[in-house]
This record gives sequence, C-alpha cells and structure tokens, in this order.
Amino acid sequence: MSLSVQLYTMLSMVAMGSYIGAAIDTYHRFSKRRNSFHWFVACNDVLFWLMQALVVFYVLLQTNHGEIRFYVFLALICGYAAYQAILRRFYRGLLERCILLTVSIYRGIVSLFQYLVIKPVTFILKLLYSLCMMIVTGCIAVILFLLRLVFVPLRGLVLLLLRWTGLLKHIKKLEPMLKKIKEFISAMRKKKE
Repeated sequence: MSLSVQLYTMLSMVAMGSYIGAAIDTYHRFSKRRNSFHWFVACNDVLFWLMQALVVFYVLLQTNHGEIRFYVFLALICGYAAYQAILRRFYRGLLERCILLTVSIYRGIVSLFQYLVIKPVTFILKLLYSLCMMIVTGCIAVILFLLRLVFVPLRGLVLLLLRWTGLLKHIKKLEPMLKKIKEFISAMRKKKE
C-alpha cells in the first residue's frame, strides 16, 4: 500500500470517527430511552451499529480496498475524540436548530394545507348541507301544503258522509274514551321527562 493511500485512509477514518460521534448524538436525540431493558430499543441499537460498521467498511473499501490495519482503528478513535472535544457542542446546536426548522416547516405546511384545502372543503360541505336542508325543508313544506289542500276538502266530505249515515253520533260517544287515552299518553310523557 502506497503512502498516499495510507494518508487517504487515515484522513477518511478520522472523518468517519467524527461521523460516528455525530451519528451517535443524532441517534440518542431521536431514540426514546427507557430505564429498563426493552427489546425494541436493543434491536434498534444493534441495527444502528451494524449500519455504522457498514458505512465505515464501505469508506474503507473505497480508500484502500478494505484492508484493515491497526492504524485504521487508531484513526477512528482519534476522529471520535476530535468530534467529542471540538465539534460536539456545535453539532448538537446545529442539530437542534435543524429539528426546530423542520418542525416549523412541517407546522407551516400543515397550517397552509388546512387553510388552502381543509377549511374551503368544510365551508363548501357546510354550504351544501345548508342548501340540501333548505331544499328538503322546502319540499316538506310544499308536500304539507298539498296534503292540506287535499285533506281539508276530504275532511269536509268525510264529515258530510258521517252525518248522512248517522255514524257521527256513534263517534261522538267515543270522544270521552279518546280524551282519556290522550290524557294517559300525555301523563306518560310527563313521567318520562
């Protein structure tokens, strides 16, 4: 392995050590830690470290065809230590600002969607509901009016037929019983209330 390849390998592993430090801080920021052992968190930890190992090995593969030497591990540790000493505070502040920016953009998109889509659609639906209720109420009023037009002459005709046949006298005898039934029904309604 030539000296330039070794230099590129050292520099890339120092960068990967810093990357691993940033990745750990990002992972801890987004993972929900519990005081007790939990299988889901353990599986996430294993997957996180497998992904980091694959990324480091891919970079190593690109720089020196995957040759692992002792100085590769030293360079990773030096990069991680440099991140902890120099870059950690800056990266955490940048990460928090990025999270706040992402959350505010998300809230802005949600409120924009609400004002441009949801509120107009609800307004149109309320308007359609009001129009439908007006149409239904109008139709019911017309139907009731037509029924009254038919019922009033029909009622008069039925009363006239009842008088001619003499059944009106028998119906008037049933009026006290119908009155008692009506009073009983109204008393039952009052008890329910």
